[in-house]
Amino acid sequence: MARTLRKEEGLKQAFANFDDVAALIEKVNTEMEDINAKNVKAGGGDDIGKQYHEKIDKPTSDLYALTTQIRNKLKAMSAHGQGTADLLDAADEHGRELV
Repeated sequence: MARTLRKEEGLKQAFANFDDVAALIEKVNTEMEDINAKNVKAGGGDDIGKQYHEKIDKPTSDLYALTTQIRNKLKAMSAHGQGTADLLDAADEHGRELV
């Protein structure tokens, strides 16, 4: 078992990168919303359009939900990771005060 716990220098910034990835996924979600709106209009309401929507609407919705979950998880990982880095910094500072 380790005797000391060390925080790597770039830890906080590494977790901040998760926010960047979450922002990219948000852009993908925005594009999917636009594509879905166009698909709804383009599919129409006739029999062929109804068949089209039966095949496309659910997978599109599922994909959007999945990417939204991934974005939310990345944002949470970023926040919790940066918070952990701050906590480790505070523990180091407290340790220096005790010595």
